[in-house]
Amino acid sequence: MKSKGLVSVIMNCHNGETFLNEAIRSVLKQKYKKWELIFWDNNSIDASEKIFKNFKDKRLKYYFRKKKVSLYESRNSAIKKAKGEFIAFLDQDDFWLPNKLSLQIKKFADPNVGLVYGKFMKINKSNLFRKKQLITEKKLPEGYITKDLLKNYSVGLLTIMLRKKFLNKSKIFKTHYNLLADLDFVLRFSLKYKFAAIQEVIAIYRQHENQMQKKYFSEKSKQFSTWYQELIAKNMFGGKKNLKVFNEWEKFYSNVILIKKERSFSLFYKIIKYPNNINKIKLFLLFILPEKIAERIISFT
Repeated sequence: MKSKGLVSVIMNCHNGETFLNEAIRSVLKQKYKKWELIFWDNNSIDASEKIFKNFKDKRLKYYFRKKKVSLYESRNSAIKKAKGEFIAFLDQDDFWLPNKLSLQIKKFADPNVGLVYGKFMKINKSNLFRKKQLITEKKLPEGYITKDLLKNYSVGLLTIMLRKKFLNKSKIFKTHYNLLADLDFVLRFSLKYKFAAIQEVIAIYRQHENQMQKKYFSEKSKQFSTWYQELIAKNMFGGKKNLKVFNEWEKFYSNVILIKKERSFSLFYKIIKYPNNINKIKLFLLFILPEKIAERIISFT
């Protein structure tokens, strides 16, 4: 298959049998047909391999890793197998709308565009009030948008498509940030390359109990703090004054972990002193309600 116009779809999987069928079908249903699916099985012991191999299409390519490694190490390895001019990502539990690739490929007519992203919907069947949530109502910024991303970050890995020749071939994602390496990558990539955006929903992000971001929330919080402090120490993106959004995220994640460990009067007072925003409401709910009930009312991830 010739690489020009070819989109290499990277799908990493570890025990993803629950939602995998829908994810693969969403790729097969794409209106844009020139793609290959690099399916990287990270030592699954469930029915993931069987589900994948039930689909008969020459564009579907299966790779198995005998020893399980971190998600972003797997993603780096899968990218090395890609033959396409462009790279896209879809996790085992998410899915695309049929026009996702066809809308994005048009944006690469501009040779300076290195990344195209779009809007996505979060779905969470266990949430009592917000089963569906649009990532943002605002128009997504385009061009050289680092400053915009630092003010309002709304890029989902499941929506992005990259021009492969602009990538560092040896190591795309920093593997020591295995729970937020896409955030780190997108921000660094934005310093060099032009972004384009699709102003409509092109993908669905599924939130559920076994989601990696939820299962390892405590570890994610620690990684985020380390990452944030590294940005400040290296004076990246203009230093702390330009990192207000991530400063808020760091404070919020840290307080969630404290509440999950122990509820105390001093912590309650700390929440009272917290800036008046939506995160303050979330922290109050988590503090006064049982954790499982709080998580059904509002998302903490």
